[in-house]
Parts: sequence; C-alpha cells; structure tokens
Amino acid sequence: MGKFGLVLNIILNTYLRYILLFLLLTAVQVSAVEVENLYTGKILVTDKTQQTRIKAHKWAIEQVLTKVTGSRDILKVKRIQQEVRLRTANYIKSYAFMTDELGRTFLVDEFDQVKIDNLLRGVGASIWGKRRPETLIWLALEEGINRFIASPDNFPQYTEMLIQSGDDRGLPIVIPAKQTISDSNLYSSDIWARFDKVVWKETQSLGYDHFVMARMFYDDSQTLGQKWSLDYVLVENGQRILEESLLGQDLELLKQMVNNIGDYFAKQYAIKSEGLGVDDVEITITNLTNVIELQKAEKFLRTLPPVAAAELQLIENNTASFKLVLSGQGLDVIKAMALMPEFEQKIIVDKRDTEEKLSIEQQLELLTKEYLQQVQPNPQEEGEESVAKTIRLTYEWQGK
Repeated sequence: MGKFGLVLNIILNTYLRYILLFLLLTAVQVSAVEVENLYTGKILVTDKTQQTRIKAHKWAIEQVLTKVTGSRDILKVKRIQQEVRLRTANYIKSYAFMTDELGRTFLVDEFDQVKIDNLLRGVGASIWGKRRPETLIWLALEEGINRFIASPDNFPQYTEMLIQSGDDRGLPIVIPAKQTISDSNLYSSDIWARFDKVVWKETQSLGYDHFVMARMFYDDSQTLGQKWSLDYVLVENGQRILEESLLGQDLELLKQMVNNIGDYFAKQYAIKSEGLGVDDVEITITNLTNVIELQKAEKFLRTLPPVAAAELQLIENNTASFKLVLSGQGLDVIKAMALMPEFEQKIIVDKRDTEEKLSIEQQLELLTKEYLQQVQPNPQEEGEESVAKTIRLTYEWQGK
C-alpha cells in the first residue's frame, strides 16, 4: 500500500473522513447542484381531514413522479394513473404535516425511492439524477413607464412562484437578491433588450453556467384572460438554447416558463431505461490525489440516476473502488457517467492498449457493447443455473 492509501486508511479509522465530507458539502458548486427532495412531495392543504389527506397523497406522488423523470408526460401513462389512483399508499414511507412561517399547512410525503424507480422503469420511463443544472433567472418587469429587475424584496409573489415551480419540477432556480442586483453592472434595459454578452458576463461573475433573460409586461391589446406577455431566453455557457414567447396570466406564465425549462433539461440529461440489469456494479476510480477528490468522486457517484448508494470498498495507490447499489440498470450508470466530465473511461479499441478521442456517441456504443458482453451469458452457460454477475468499470478522475 502506498503512502496515499496508508494516510487515507488512518483518516478513515479515526473518523476524520466525516469532517472532510462536511467541508466538501459546504464548498461552493453553483453550475450544478444536488437536489435532495426528489422523492418528497409537499402539498398545500386547507385541513387535516382524511378526505384531504387522500387527495393530497395522490397529488404528492404525481409531484414526485414528475420531479424524478423531469417530465409531466409521465402522468399520462395508463399504468401510472392506475397506481396513483389505487396504490399510492404502497409507495409512501412516511408523512407529516408542517406549518411554514406564513401559517400555511402542508402535507409532506416521503416516498420509497426503490419502489418509485422500479415503477418508472417498469413503464420504460426516463429517470433524471439528483445532479441538476442550477439556473439563475433575471426577470425584468414593466410597471407603467418604469422597469425593474425582480428580486424577493420587490416582487416576492413572482419570485416565490418561480422558486416553487422549480421545486415542483426538481429544478434548482436562483433569483438574484436585491443587494446582488445593486452590486452588479446590470440594468433592467440590458435584460429587456436581451444583451446576451452583458448578462452572461455578470452571470459568470456569480458562478452560474445557465441563466434566463425574461421580460414580462401587461398588454392591454390582448384578449380577455391573455393580458400578460412573457418573453424569455435560456442561455447555457453564453449560447442561447431555448427561446419562447407566452401569453396568459402573470403567475401562470412564470410557472409555464419554469415547466418548459424543466422539460428541456430533462430531455438533455434524463437517462432512458433499458431492459437489462445486473446484480452488482463495481467502479474503480484512478488518479485521486487527495481525500477531497475522493469525497467529490463519491458524491458524484451517489447522484447518478440509477444509484441508491455508493459503498467505498478499497483505497490504494491513488485509486478507490466503490460498490454501487442500484435502483435501476447497470447500463444507465455507463450512460450517466459518459455525460460527466469529472470521469473519463479509457476505451480499448480492437483489444489494443491504445486510446482514442471518441465522441460521447462513440463512447456509448463501445461501452454498451462491453456491458452486454459482461451481462449476457456465454453459449456454454445457457441452461445452467443463473449466478450473480458483477460488472466492473474503471474511470480516471478529471475533476481537479
């Protein structure tokens, strides 16, 4: 065992590992964050009667199914509708009522992750992992001849709707505080005119990769019930990726904007279920030079869509091995990690020890073949009693 492994084992044996984990979790990571409440449903209720609880439980599981998949279309699936209508209670681990600072009462349901994931995979749905892009929303509002940048201080109802809509979709939404706006070099006119470079520069200085430029105003020329207009642009790393114009009521428009952004991100990042599975997946991570990197790698593994837990098995010579406890399919692990720049798998082409720079699509094709070779039985094994299989993958840590 090398010096690195010896030091780490000493730290683990003396529980300092947990102190370092605390330091890691308090570090700033704003481009993408873990969403911890994906399997929690929170529904506003007017009373605590049994009739209200039954309705709220059904709404809560619908909220969770939408958050986990990232898609509202999951609620249109016939089997999902049947489970919600007849067997919601089977998926609930616990529930409680809570009251917030405004005196509002909520029913909070904690759902069983394994059961929810198995239900979704049973209907072939996609699952969106815990690690999701954090989006900063610059909202310019027009009141008479004046325009303002919305913050929780000057437009609390609008900003609360944005935050709540994001929470309902499992989408981390950030609204700039009043002081942040005051300290910035942005004006409402920059957002209104969609000066991408100006807004992108300010967004970068705050540490975000994704932002929205939105402008909303009351339009008397529109028909009854469609009096508000909302235009927005979603930008990723300085590039426009989604642009829409909406008409309707003000609060509903803000909710619809967040829903549309959630739909877009889910299509990009959710992992499609496959009809294959394995009993165990072991992942070896190389190029870990210190304990902080080890903790980061473990944290990222836990955020993968099909991973219920990541158990550290061995540390030696800058290398750590993990056993993954899955709630989904092994192939989904490969697909998810191919989209994470923190991990790089060396692709062996034609069994030669050479590396090639391949596109994500090429990597997925080769990795899928490798996976299938490990999962599918050899011809001589057919007819024999099935045995547990362990899929072993090796990645190099790039998250310096």
